[in-house]
Amino acid sequence: MINHADFYSNYLQHWDLDSSMTLLNHGAFGGTPRLVLARQTQYRAQMEGQALRYYMREHEDLINESKQKVGDFLGMKPDNFVFVQNTTQGVNTILHSLRPEKGDEWLITSLNYGACVQTFKWYANKYGLTLNTAQIAFPLNHENEVVAGIIAALTPNTRLVLLDHITSATGIVLPIQKIIAQLRERNIDVLIDGAHAPGMLPLDIEGLGVTYYVGNCHKWICSPKGSAIMYVRPDKQHEIAPLQLSHFHDRAIGQLQHWSNQFVMTGTMDYSPYFCIATAIDFFEKTVENGWNGVRAYNHNLALAARQLLAETLETPLPAPENMVGNLANILLHPDVAPPAYGYNYSEGLQDCLFHEYGIEVPIFYIKNKETGKTAQYVRIACQLYNALPQYEYLAEALKKVLHK
Repeated sequence: MINHADFYSNYLQHWDLDSSMTLLNHGAFGGTPRLVLARQTQYRAQMEGQALRYYMREHEDLINESKQKVGDFLGMKPDNFVFVQNTTQGVNTILHSLRPEKGDEWLITSLNYGACVQTFKWYANKYGLTLNTAQIAFPLNHENEVVAGIIAALTPNTRLVLLDHITSATGIVLPIQKIIAQLRERNIDVLIDGAHAPGMLPLDIEGLGVTYYVGNCHKWICSPKGSAIMYVRPDKQHEIAPLQLSHFHDRAIGQLQHWSNQFVMTGTMDYSPYFCIATAIDFFEKTVENGWNGVRAYNHNLALAARQLLAETLETPLPAPENMVGNLANILLHPDVAPPAYGYNYSEGLQDCLFHEYGIEVPIFYIKNKETGKTAQYVRIACQLYNALPQYEYLAEALKKVLHK
């Protein structure tokens, strides 16, 4: 009988994870250390102990304190970004606020995250716009293939492009600085879906020169669920309003702070995840040797080693160059399979087998090869501090057994 707990790293002590299983999908919803959860409990006790004082006298200061820490960490001035509950909400907020002109076109890519693709489709239809898709080949050999695919899909009427900083299904880091430079030359706005980027990559969001940037903090910064950021370049802020307007809408009219103030209080809800982003940033800086540089180095090196081990064990080629790997990595399982018809909550067969028979939680993806037209089957690993190489050795052996049945 396997003891899954033996496969984790010593960092497991900081999480309340179910160690009776091998959890290899941190990228899906993140995971919050117990110290950060304890701080959230304190904020919630503060809220329930005297709600009027909490919301009317303390809330704004707590928001501003967290924004200062988060802004410093991610390279944004506090007045140029706001907290939202998740990346999808940020994308919806931006598209809901835009007022495109007749004949405008938007561009997404074949690698974009499904929820954001659906959002772009809905709003493009609402506004009567043409929505084009840049077909990006995967597997790929060089990051310039991504740049070329996007540039080739632009038209004279392209006004907005959606880019994933780190793709979800393929797990690759896109060369967004190269792409943004090309789009700025053409006066095209760009919205970055950075769901996986905060915490995984060192970021200077304002330095990117991007129009809009949204990113989750509950994934790789490991703050509580429901904590994300939405950056809007100052010249565009007058166009973007919260999905839900509330009391702070008329705060500081005519001042620079007016835009971000609208998002301080959008109604009665539990704002403690926002306050705890700063707690999570401090936790990793103080807990891990070399702070956040140490966190990133551990996760990245583990991802490279694990994908190499899996590829060698399964005798399959790596689908992307090493310089496009962060903490996520895809490994090819089969180059030509019939894709299943499924929705968001569909439980894939191989994924179910690994879960029920081996106690492994890891996602399986089906990605169409744009050159051959065939659909390939991949397993995507995610590497967080609590993971360790023996877990991926166990996954490799389990996959070898299942795939050769």
